[in-house]
Amino acid sequence: MINSYIPLYRKYRPQKFADVVGQEAVVKTLSNAITLGKISHAYLFTGPRGTGKTSLARILAKSLNCMEGTTLKPCGKCQNCTDIKAGSSVDVIEIDAASNRKVEDARNLLEKVQFVPISGKYKIYIIDEVHMLTTEAFNTLLKTLEEPPQNLIFILATTEAHKVLNTIISRCQRFDFRRIKQDLITEQLKKISELENLAINEKALSLIARKSGGGLRDALSLLDQASVIATIQQELE
Repeated sequence: MINSYIPLYRKYRPQKFADVVGQEAVVKTLSNAITLGKISHAYLFTGPRGTGKTSLARILAKSLNCMEGTTLKPCGKCQNCTDIKAGSSVDVIEIDAASNRKVEDARNLLEKVQFVPISGKYKIYIIDEVHMLTTEAFNTLLKTLEEPPQNLIFILATTEAHKVLNTIISRCQRFDFRRIKQDLITEQLKKISELENLAINEKALSLIARKSGGGLRDALSLLDQASVIATIQQELE
């Protein structure tokens, strides 16, 4: 049986705060909140695509629900950590708002938030592309944000914060993710190329970084494509 290939952006997805590239201010603030025990019931992660919003949401979830206790360095090995990484945690639910945007979807979601966490300290909902929710769905979500159950956390991620209702934004701690600097992307691409034994020069890596538009995920996808093209050319020569 041929092993399925894991794309580079998934294989090298950051698993702890120290792995996150180019979002130092966000990482520092969240780290301080964990250290001081000042955890909000709702966060809004906004910024360009591929800058680490969902990855950091998962890291925050692992830090809060690691079986070794709330920590800045989740073990990555316990059942809670591995389930969150695999997207199969019963306490950390990821939802794509683009395909679950109707008021009925929001109601079905919020009917379940009253249930207490099963294996972790918190029940955490990560809602990606939250700006895609309808106004009616936003209003349904707002009711829960106004009076959240104990140990419930919402992490809302979006590339278009201006489309999120102000009443939602006002009840969240907002974190703005920036486009990652080209030199940081180039450096990360170089590290991964070495780990993958990819023969690619720094000029090409700089070009990929520039084409990525500040998104590390896009840069890794381009590196994936470049490695495939290079392999094919070598086979034809």
